[in-house]
Amino acid sequence: MTRRTFLGLTAAHPVTLAASLPGPRSDRPRKVLFACIDGLDPRYIEQSDVPNLRRMMKEGAYDEGSSVIPSVTNVNNASIATASFPEEHGITTNYFFDRGTGQGTFMETSDFLLRPTLFVKAAEKSWKTAMVSAKHKIYRLIGRDADYKASGQQPSPDILERAGPQQDMYTPDINYWCARGAHSLLGDGYDLVYLATTDYMMHTYPPEDERSREHMHQLDRWLGRIVNDFPEIEIYLSADHGMNAKTHGLDIARLLAEEGIETEAVPIIRDRHVVHHKNLGGACYVYLMDLKDEDRTFELLHETEGVEEIYRRVDAARKFHLHQQRIGDLFLLGEKHVAFGALNRVREDIAIRSHGSHHESIVPVLRYGTEDSEKHVYNLDLTRNFVW
Repeated sequence: MTRRTFLGLTAAHPVTLAASLPGPRSDRPRKVLFACIDGLDPRYIEQSDVPNLRRMMKEGAYDEGSSVIPSVTNVNNASIATASFPEEHGITTNYFFDRGTGQGTFMETSDFLLRPTLFVKAAEKSWKTAMVSAKHKIYRLIGRDADYKASGQQPSPDILERAGPQQDMYTPDINYWCARGAHSLLGDGYDLVYLATTDYMMHTYPPEDERSREHMHQLDRWLGRIVNDFPEIEIYLSADHGMNAKTHGLDIARLLAEEGIETEAVPIIRDRHVVHHKNLGGACYVYLMDLKDEDRTFELLHETEGVEEIYRRVDAARKFHLHQQRIGDLFLLGEKHVAFGALNRVREDIAIRSHGSHHESIVPVLRYGTEDSEKHVYNLDLTRNFVW
């Protein structure tokens, strides 16, 4: 069978992986794919026809581990890329409020990053590196030191030649586009590729929905194609967070204002992708304009229906390995059905799928084509335990 014929067949049918992993060879070249599948709650795997992924889980090593809390995209991609917790790399949210200036900004550039990424370590080994991200913010946050980087939102002419025409961010096609780009780069001499998709489909459809199942099936076909085309591949796959339906909205700033307490309440999920989640998520930082209000605010929120956990700044930093100077005075985590954010009233019925709390912290952690079989507790263990 020619390569052209093979590629034609794989475009039409699911790919079947080789019967067994390639045997260990100390002289074989390294070919490594790190894949952060945005919003990949394990339930999406359970509910979908993903034969290639299931084969990799069986022949490799698989755990259901934890994302970093808060369970949002920027925090967890930074954690995976730097092999460290936010207390070290400094990314604690999607949106940062600077108490000194009274201004907020999106925490989505490498200027905020305090630790080097895996691309720096790879360069020390003379590895050729690349990253493909659906979201431009991840490109800007962790891609600075990659030899090649591409964004689905702002693609270069070169990546368009590799992956095809630019795709709409609010369709499943953007993730297939990213997978094509990663496949092309792996075939073009890059030793390590970091792939980061977007979670629009997970925000929009539950795992059992047929559109969600088709999205997962198509991603699975691309994973199978990568394994078949690169038998020496090592794949390290996880997610930045899971996903849940949210039916109850809670505006913390309004609630506290009614008690005479002035605050800046920042839903940690806040970013530019409002179509995904309407800036409503399961975690929130509360910045007090007057620190004398801290005890009263803590007690009030501790008794507030929908607030599952509340921590003072120092306790939150210690428990969740957060950078103490980059979080609010109080840290809130919501109940499973609750999302925090700006509303027209203190409480509203909502109908979205979102993340940020403990309830979206369970993620798949897969290693394939490697002897790494140790249990991984966190998604960032993929890079913390990676043997260079």
